Amino acid sequence: MSERTFAFRPWLLGGLLRPILFGVAIAAGVLAGERSGSFWVGLLAFMVASGCGRALRRLLRGRFADCVYELLWPAAATGLAILFTKLGLAEWASAIVAIVLAGFVKNAVAAVFLPRRRAWLRVEEWGIPGLDDVVEGRWSEKRP
Repeated sequence: MSERTFAFRPWLLGGLLRPILFGVAIAAGVLAGERSGSFWVGLLAFMVASGCGRALRRLLRGRFADCVYELLWPAAATGLAILFTKLGLAEWASAIVAIVLAGFVKNAVAAVFLPRRRAWLRVEEWGIPGLDDVVEGRWSEKRP
């Protein structure tokens, strides 16, 4: 067996899991929304299950820091929804506020505890000079 075939398996498994996990996320959203009687709770459950599926695929590919980064939003959204419901907010209001605030929590926790993520777009890779390519010098105008 070649190394290339063995290295391809986690990617293939992650690709095959995508539609399965999407179906599970839809089922979670429908069940939670039906049980609570709120569309917003169902939407929150769908988004949380979808985020957990993304994290599972990154875990299968061996990208552990990306997996933890992807798990931050579902964990924050679930915790905030439970907190706001316990504080007496209506279920639909707590779901909406949890969806919005979970993004802020994710960015704050990732900035403090996780290594910096690699940017997808680097201008220097396209051949455009960056700040490191500037040569410092003096320019003075000579008058005749």
